[in-house]
Amino acid sequence: MEKKYDLIVYGASGFTGQLICKYLSSHKDILNLNWAIAGRDLAKLELLSNQLSTENRTIDVLYADSFDKKSLNDIASQSKLIITTVGPYAIYGEQLVESCIENQTFYLDLTGEPHFVHKIKAKYAQKAYDNNVAIIHSCGFESIPPDLGVYSAINQLNEPNADVSYFFESNGDISGGTWASFINSLSSPIPIISKGSKKRSKAKNKKNKKKIFFHKEFKRWALFFPVIDKYIVQKTAKSFNQYGEDFSFNEYMLFKSWKKLAFIIIGIFIVSIISKIKFIKKWLLSLRPSGSGPSPERISKNWFIAKVIAKGQQASVLTTIKGGDPGYGDTSKFISEMALCILTQRDQLLNSKGILTPVECTGDLLLDRLRNAGISIDIKRL
Repeated sequence: MEKKYDLIVYGASGFTGQLICKYLSSHKDILNLNWAIAGRDLAKLELLSNQLSTENRTIDVLYADSFDKKSLNDIASQSKLIITTVGPYAIYGEQLVESCIENQTFYLDLTGEPHFVHKIKAKYAQKAYDNNVAIIHSCGFESIPPDLGVYSAINQLNEPNADVSYFFESNGDISGGTWASFINSLSSPIPIISKGSKKRSKAKNKKNKKKIFFHKEFKRWALFFPVIDKYIVQKTAKSFNQYGEDFSFNEYMLFKSWKKLAFIIIGIFIVSIISKIKFIKKWLLSLRPSGSGPSPERISKNWFIAKVIAKGQQASVLTTIKGGDPGYGDTSKFISEMALCILTQRDQLLNSKGILTPVECTGDLLLDRLRNAGISIDIKRL
């Protein structure tokens, strides 16, 4: 199907959308691609287009609204792939997914919302597969580092049924869109991991899962962190034989002091309770307005370190991933490299239809791209 654009960034005038556009505009792979930006605020989009356009190329501006199906069909029918930053996805995402499937357009998002991901899989997995289109969630800091880190560790271990733990520590900020997604996830009654997923390796996970402990090697306090990453990694595991039937995965945040750990636990506990009250939820959302985010100076000082330890019967493997700002600087890099990988290396993809995880689609291709983009990825046997 011939389309005018290779790529459209939807929500381009938002905080994360602008970072993605700026990253794409300076990438060598974009030179041979035709791309555009879309959203509701045409004035802001025109301003961004003027910043991105050159003498040889004008970045087109398209109107689209998450509640206007005709406008969504318009951008989906014109593009091979759409990156969307318009969240919370549970509110603004479903109709775009549907439009992308109907128009055979690849869809990438940054969601960390379990209820949205489960809903899309239940309603659209077969339709996406039948229409030969890929719907790929969580293409940012959630969940590319854990998905790719586990994949690389398992391949290096070369032994099925490993016990895998993912540890991450970061210094970063959140934007209005991420804050809204976080509040909506905490207030949702739907669990992150579905009951069906829990059956797999249930006894093994129960035995190894600790909620809080002091990691002697890292010299950090570790807090069990049940986010969408676990679902993404488990979904990838089902697609690759090398993971094994008894593969297990747990995720932890690392803290230098128990005081910081206690602050996070108390904060999440309180917000998870009060966010279920409508007027308080509305107030919480107002604390981080949509479109807001940290300054460039702040972003430049942020960083993350992620460590994946895969333990088998014969050996263990440590994958260490290091980067800059996790929420914005490198999240824009992650999703952009995913999009460019799909568009420029289509014939090398592992899978290109259905509801997929980043690794299910790209495998080692993404690993190589991120290394070339400045993300440090070190894999070694212990």
